[in-house]
Amino acid sequence: MIHTVRWGLVVLLVSLAACTSELAVPTEPLRLLRADWNVAYVGEAFDGPLRPTGGLRPYRFEVIDGTLPPGMSLAAGRLAGTPTEVGRFAFTVQVQDGNLSQTLQRVELDVRPLPTPLVRIDAPRTEIRAAVPLIVRVEDARGWRGARVAVRWNADAFELLAPPTAGDARLALFHEAGPGNLWIEAAALGAARNGAFDLGRFSLRPLTPPAQLSLELAAVSLYSGGEHLTVRTEGAPLPRPAPAMPSAAPGEAPGSAPGEVPTEPEAEPDDAAADAAEDEAEDAADDDTDPDEVVSDEDEDAEEEAP
Repeated sequence: MIHTVRWGLVVLLVSLAACTSELAVPTEPLRLLRADWNVAYVGEAFDGPLRPTGGLRPYRFEVIDGTLPPGMSLAAGRLAGTPTEVGRFAFTVQVQDGNLSQTLQRVELDVRPLPTPLVRIDAPRTEIRAAVPLIVRVEDARGWRGARVAVRWNADAFELLAPPTAGDARLALFHEAGPGNLWIEAAALGAARNGAFDLGRFSLRPLTPPAQLSLELAAVSLYSGGEHLTVRTEGAPLPRPAPAMPSAAPGEAPGSAPGEVPTEPEAEPDDAAADAAEDEAEDAADDDTDPDEVVSDEDEDAEEEAP
């Protein structure tokens, strides 16, 4: 009995000594590695983990200075949420480990407006002599779920060589084609798409080579920010109509030089009006005669008879 108790005490002491030696092993100092994210977008969910290393778990995180972007919070070592305001936000995070060791890190997050997706086709601008493959491409996608695309070209110059195909296995694509036009509906399979990717591919063949290809593209994309319309002209520039001759400006007669003031044609004189004006002038001259200078015939005779 006594030997059993003594043996139990020996085992307990050895176990305690082993635990003590394990706790006494020095660990790597606590520190925070630089985060591999620094950009978020308004209206888009964000989840960015902080990266502590060393020390003794568990870790405890706290914002001790600065301001988090509105709509976001720090919990369990992750900065998460949906930002609602554009701006550059800086804050200081403190992490503490199980040994009560602490370290700090200054974090900056640039919250930007959500970019709008761009749909485009890289069509050649030179003369085409054989079938040309064309790629419908999406750029700057954020939470892209699908798109409706309409493509038009000159039906007298080109024809669709083969039905369009999806850009990759994560896209579903439906289409309808006619002379000089192609309609495509595409949808993301599974998760929404981000960044740049090929939406679909098709080929056109010139009917009478060589020919120049001009494409008119209109696309409506469904993404995190709602719907966005893209309207573009791809390929060779469309021919421009000849400039029309400028019309006469207000106040200018047709055919007159710019800035020349038109003159009215002189009216031909009216004979009756001219005679009437001449008579009125003579009457006015008679009325202006001095009464003292008027001498009657009787006065002249009286002057001759006087002695």
